[in-house]
Amino acid sequence: MPVLNADGLSVLLAHFGPMISFGMGKDFVNPQTPDIFDSHTHGSSVLSTMGANLPGQMVGTAPKADYWLLRSEDGGTEYLIEELNWVSAAEFADSVGVDIINSSLGYTTFDDPSQDHTYEDMDGNTTIITRGADMAVSKGMIVVNSAGNSGNGFWQYIGAPADGDSVFSIGAVDGSGNYASFSSTGPTADGRLKPNVVAQGQGSAIVNPYDGTIGFGSGTSFSSPITAGMVACLWQANPMKRNTEIMQAIEQSATLANDPDNYLGFGIPDYVSAHTLLTVIEEESDMDSQIRAFPVPFENELYIEFPLVDNAEVNIELLDVTGKSVYTATQQNISGSTNLKGFQNLKSGFYILKVNYGTQSASAKVMKK
Repeated sequence: MPVLNADGLSVLLAHFGPMISFGMGKDFVNPQTPDIFDSHTHGSSVLSTMGANLPGQMVGTAPKADYWLLRSEDGGTEYLIEELNWVSAAEFADSVGVDIINSSLGYTTFDDPSQDHTYEDMDGNTTIITRGADMAVSKGMIVVNSAGNSGNGFWQYIGAPADGDSVFSIGAVDGSGNYASFSSTGPTADGRLKPNVVAQGQGSAIVNPYDGTIGFGSGTSFSSPITAGMVACLWQANPMKRNTEIMQAIEQSATLANDPDNYLGFGIPDYVSAHTLLTVIEEESDMDSQIRAFPVPFENELYIEFPLVDNAEVNIELLDVTGKSVYTATQQNISGSTNLKGFQNLKSGFYILKVNYGTQSASAKVMKK
């Protein structure tokens, strides 16, 4: 699963290779740079959260992924040209078959105030980099981007391209799953929820780019690649799924899936549950579209409609996102519908409804309030 790390990169490739596989690096800030790894230490720290493979010390979230290392950020200055560099890097990434972009950066203000963005620009359609990121997703990639570190600053909100409606924006929590106060918040200027999900970004384990020892760092720069690596693993396990299906499953698996907010988004994902959501209905029949389950979300009762099959026994089962059966019922199909009751003690969340009748079977996702 090719993954792009779009960032400033440092010199210590030797601390990772040959443990992970790299494509050639490319510098979009200064194409004449003789060694992309001499540019900045930030990128190596970011890369280590995904690619490190030091058994007994630290293993990243995608140590066996293939990586292209592209630099679009000029660590010494901040000008609008860097957004154009990023779009060029993303276009190049598409040309070489990259599936996932990790982008541990964001733009709000610049060294030249005339180039500054305003919060009103964070509407998903204004900044150059956000429009480029959304276009990358439209080409089939997943853009995983840090939400930003302005949560307790004057700006507070996510930056660009984290405001993109198709960008998978990642906030930060600490090791106990609590909101990290520096993590940038939503909503976007047009009122959309951000971030999408969160991962550990406070006290995250990283490889020290100076001596190769294991240390710790904080920032959504680390929660983003931690997530990107997990996204790569999930997509590798479900290669026929579209990018949008992968992102949706991750959101649905998260701790706040039924009550998201603008601090944690949909919360902390459960990738085993996300995998189940993607696979449990892998073999859907043509009859699935004829099943209706409502209300959505349901509380104590669930009403189901399905095609009438004379004298057929109907078996109904409800599975949680881990595949565990939490409810079963059997009845004769007389009316083509049934009303299920007794869900008072069922936990909130997403479930898989499976209905077998006659020679037909069908499945549908339902949500308990």
